[in-house]
Formats: sequence, structure tokens, C-alpha cells
Amino acid sequence: MRLKTGARLVLFCLALFGVFDGLVFSETPTPTPVTQAVAPQSKGDWDWEKFSQAPVHIAGRYKPLDTYLREVALYVTGSRKFQGWEPTEMLLSWITQPHLWDDVPFIQVGLQEVRKQIGLDLSRTRFSPRELIAGSELAQYAERMSTPGGVAAFMAKPPVAGGAPKEDPREKELKQVLDRLGAYRSIITGQGWPIVPRRSPEAWGTVSAEEFSGMNLDPAQFEKEQPVREAFARVVKAYLAGDRTEFEAGGDEYSNRVLAQLPEGEGALIRGPLKAELFYNYVRPFFLSWVFYLIAALAGAAVLAIPTEAVSSISRQIRAALQTTLGLGVALGFILHIAGMALRIWIAGRPPVSNMYESVIWVSFGVVLFAIILFVRQKQVILPTVAAAVAAVLLIVADSAPAVMDPSIHPLVPVLRSNFWLLIHVLTITLGYSAFALSLGISNVTLFQYLKREVVGLSARVANLNQLNYRAMQFGVVLLAAGTILGGVWADYSWGRFWGWDPKEVWALIALMGYIIILHARYTGWMGQFGFAVWSVIGFSLVVMAWYGVNFVLGVGLHSYGFSTGGRAGVALMVGTQLAYVAGVYAIKRLRDRKGSPAAT
Repeated sequence: MRLKTGARLVLFCLALFGVFDGLVFSETPTPTPVTQAVAPQSKGDWDWEKFSQAPVHIAGRYKPLDTYLREVALYVTGSRKFQGWEPTEMLLSWITQPHLWDDVPFIQVGLQEVRKQIGLDLSRTRFSPRELIAGSELAQYAERMSTPGGVAAFMAKPPVAGGAPKEDPREKELKQVLDRLGAYRSIITGQGWPIVPRRSPEAWGTVSAEEFSGMNLDPAQFEKEQPVREAFARVVKAYLAGDRTEFEAGGDEYSNRVLAQLPEGEGALIRGPLKAELFYNYVRPFFLSWVFYLIAALAGAAVLAIPTEAVSSISRQIRAALQTTLGLGVALGFILHIAGMALRIWIAGRPPVSNMYESVIWVSFGVVLFAIILFVRQKQVILPTVAAAVAAVLLIVADSAPAVMDPSIHPLVPVLRSNFWLLIHVLTITLGYSAFALSLGISNVTLFQYLKREVVGLSARVANLNQLNYRAMQFGVVLLAAGTILGGVWADYSWGRFWGWDPKEVWALIALMGYIIILHARYTGWMGQFGFAVWSVIGFSLVVMAWYGVNFVLGVGLHSYGFSTGGRAGVALMVGTQLAYVAGVYAIKRLRDRKGSPAAT
């Protein structure tokens, strides 16, 4: 099919128009095209905070410019720091040197099916603007999107469960690829820099060619806003010239001029949350938290490897030092965990459970909390060790997959704008997931006992671990049941019905019933010690489906505000590995039983 000229222009302009337009406030002439690509060079350890501390108002809330630039960089590249670039510097480099980025593969195309469809290298996940513009399939898709009603007609599927349309992940990714190109184009043309304060609900002004020259602006408004744009231009020129002193001075001037143009009183109100968000961005408390949890988990594992009745004084000293490391690691990790959540609550003004990233943060917190509660009563090292390991894994997953679990802080969708119901329903049900995650960790340790050749005392060790598992599972069942009932009350308040067989509701109920059956089977003696550990591991797959599967795999129902894509391969690998582990332990246990080795049943 022959492509229309307009469709090609849609893509051509996405990356090349800014070469001529992006430097309107710089006196540097437009660079001539080069035949050999020259990689953009970082300025190194400049002080970016002076410039990026200024506020912007986007998507219903104030945030530091630093946060906005991080969000754009993450969305376009799929990485927090693409090739080590600070997001602020990378976007400044885009707007000042777009010709150097044309051939740099930095735009993410995540799905392999999409890469195959638009003729890209299947072994890569990032591509340059030039590569994407050259793809005829992407141009055809852009043409279809530009037709009247194209977006709605092309993306929507037949209504399902409650009337929410389901997006095909492939089509959604195609649209996002165009959006990423569009975001890059908006940065290099100045349209993606909303830095000039205006009164709500009007969107903030930008530094596009039109606004910088005063086109379509009231003369009085232009005169009022121009000092901010001129200060921004000073920053850009200093960056392009490599003048660090001038850049930092211009950054201070720019931030002060933005604050001066805010409505009276607003600057003082937002100053605290802005500083908190900048601190949160630079310190990354959850990263530090999982580092301490991981140290604690390794120390705890080493403690368990040294017999309690160690005769050597050196062994006793090592064991004591490792126990101290375990305690300090969990304590410091937990304090940082709480601090991170407190900062997000202060910044967002709500509980931190509005998306998958925040729920993972909260669930990992709950795992450690329940372990501490049980440890106070049981005094067993296995509890903080397992909790630290599980929390570290969850936080590492959240920290390493920002393109799948968006770490950005967004305003709540209307249906969630009730802190009371958000607090008592979502926090309750996810705390239930925390208890089940702790149960999963203890169960894996229990199964590991069957792999050890030391059979003396096996039954006692397994019975002890199963008792801890039982307590954790009881916490989970009570909280999941309460959370499901409270969710029904909230559904009646929001949607006018208590229960509607929505997929999220159904899978929460399935998970609850699954764990009730496991508890009942243990209580009645239908399953022995080994069976209880096995089914505790298998049962967590129901939680995975209710927690992750409904939002990221099914993607249907009234809980559409939580839907997303990505991570399926990783989650499938995790579940598959767990099932393979169970099967392997079962096979080894059966083999030893046949040889007559005693084992807990």
C-alpha cells in the first residue's frame, strides 16, 4: 500500500523538526548534518538540582521539574538512567543537540511482536529515532491513528465485564512507541517543557517557538511570562557552551523566577512537599532498604548454618556478630522502608497503594512487620531471615522494572478518591498478601529441609516451621477476608452493588477459599507436614493471579485503573520455578522414602 505524504510527515516531524526549532532561544546556529554519527557527551557531575528544583504543575499536582524530567526519560527509554545519564542532563542534551541523538538507540520498543511487526531487530529493545522513522509499518500505523476516530476505533475492543474496553497489548505498545517519539519531539521543540506558571485550570506555558516569540499570546501575558523563558534560555545556552558556573547561576535564577510567578501563597504551601520529593528522588530510600534487607538475609542464613550448640569460641563469636548484623540490617532496612513510604504519603497526600509499584512496596513492608510481630513471641531467627529475603526480592523487582511497575506519583482516579476506603480496603487486602508472602518464604525453607541429608530431628524442624507458617497464614486469611468484605462495601458505595463477579473480586475470593481449604485440611489432618508446606507454596499462585494476573494478564473488569502490561515472562518464570522446586523436592522425598530413609510426612 502506498503511504500518503501526511503519514510520512507525522513520523518525520517527530524527530527532525526539533533540529531547526529546538534552539530558538540559543544564538548557536543549527548544526549541519554530519555523515558520521558523533555520540553526545555528558557534562559529568554538574549540580543539576539548582535548575531542576523549580516546580511544575502537571496532571493535577505540583512536582519538581526533576520529577517530570525523570518521568519523561523513564517513559521514553525504559530506564531511570539511560547509559548513566542523569535525566535532567539527558533532556537538556536532547533540546540542545538533537542532531547527536538521531542515531542513538534510546527509544524503547518493549514487545517482541511489535518489533517484528515494524521490521526491527528482534534482539534489541531500544532504537534510534531515525530507525523508527524509517519503518514503513510504523508510518502505516501513524496514518491509521490520524484518521477521524482512529484512536478510539482502533484501540477499543468489545466491552467486557462492566463495560471496560480491553486494549490489545500489541496495539497499545504500538501507540506507546509513537507516544515516545512524540515525547522526544516535544522536548526538542520546547513544547514538552511546561515551565511558565499560569493560573489553574490553564496549562502552564512552554518554551516552544510560538510561545517564545509571543505568537498567539496577549502582549501583557507575554511580557509577564518572558522573564521565566529568558532565564530558561540562559540555562540552555550555558549548558550548550559547557559553562558550569553560568549554568548553576542560571538554574538559581530560573527557579526563583518560577516561584515568583506562582499565585500568592502557593509557593510557601508547596515548598515542603517539593523539597521532600527532591530528597526522595536523590536518596532512593527503597533502594537502600533492599540493600540492608539483603545483607540481613545473608547474615541470617549464615547464622542458621552455624549450629546453636557450637563448641568453638570463634564460632560463637561469629554467630553473635552475624546475629547483630541480621538485627541491624532488618532494623535499618525497615526504618528506610517506613521513611520512603512516609515521603510518598506526604508528597501524594494519600496511602501509597494506588498502583502495582506502590502495592509491592506496601506488601514487602507488611512481610517484615508480620515477621517482627511473630519474632517478639517466638524468638526464632528464621522469621527475620525469611522476611528480609522476601522483602529484598520484592523491592529489587520493583526497583529493577520501572518500565513495568511505574514508580511515578500520580493523582488518584475519581473512583479511588476516598482516603478512608482506600485505607481500610486496599491496605487490608494487601496486608493479607504480605502474610501469605511470609508464609511462602517459610514454606520454601520447610521444603529445603527435605533436601538436606541430615534426617535426625527432621520431623521436629518441619513441625516448628509449619507452626510459624500456620500463624502467618492465619494472619493472611483474616486480613484477606476482611479486605474482600470491605471491598464489597466500597463497591456498593461507588458502583451501587456489593458483588458483581468482577475478575478482581472473583480471584480475591478464589485465593481466600484456597487458603481456607489449606488451613482446614491441616486442622483436620487431611494433609501431613510435607503436604502443608507443599500446598502453602502452591497456594501463593492464587495470590499472584489475584494481585498481578487480573491487572496485567486479564486486563478486564471495573478495576481498570490498575491495568497495565509487561512482566509476564518474569512472573511466569517465578511461578514455574516454584512449581519445579516443589516437584523436585517431592521426587527426592519419594526416592528417599522408597529407600527407607525416615522423613516427616
